[in-house]
Amino acid sequence: MQTRKIIHVDMDTFYASVEQRDNPSYRGKPLVVGGSPNQRGVVAAASYEARKFGIYSAMPSVTAIAKCPGLIFVRPRFDVYREISAGIHAIFKRYSDLVEGVALDEAYLDVTENKQNITYASTIARYIKTAIFQETQLTATAGVSINKFLAKMASGQNKPNGLTVILPEDAITFVESCRLRSSTVLEKLQQRRCIRWGLILAQI
Repeated sequence: MQTRKIIHVDMDTFYASVEQRDNPSYRGKPLVVGGSPNQRGVVAAASYEARKFGIYSAMPSVTAIAKCPGLIFVRPRFDVYREISAGIHAIFKRYSDLVEGVALDEAYLDVTENKQNITYASTIARYIKTAIFQETQLTATAGVSINKFLAKMASGQNKPNGLTVILPEDAITFVESCRLRSSTVLEKLQQRRCIRWGLILAQI
């Protein structure tokens, strides 16, 4: 049976990065996309500069502004994000029609049999990352492995603008290392998911 080749592409702080791209005065500054703290808003996305203050998605805006009084709030422009996302998906389709969009800013690609007959999924991931940057001036992080679960884990290892590959022979070791670093709750979730994927022994 042929080993599957799955790529998970995750745009780096997508909404916030779009706003920093389109407004140079926002670059290098803590910024969130979301509702105003005066209107019980919620953070939809936080730039990496904002994340240094412990600000993250789904945080109440009033909490975010307390953590960083100089925080910039920008109202979301979903029409713009959707247009950019459509362009990124067009890049994906150059390599495979098996694209599963998870949200505007992330997707899975099955490139086991790809349109350009490229042997290595990691090569396709590099080409995709390069094309995204050249065409949108935005960065993406990619994870490559044998299934969606591992590809998703891989993409979270080297952000921003990273690329991580988990080879089949490294899967169990990789999951074990992540499990040891995780909290108790996440550890249990990872165990269940790994067992379901058949990656770790049932007694774990």
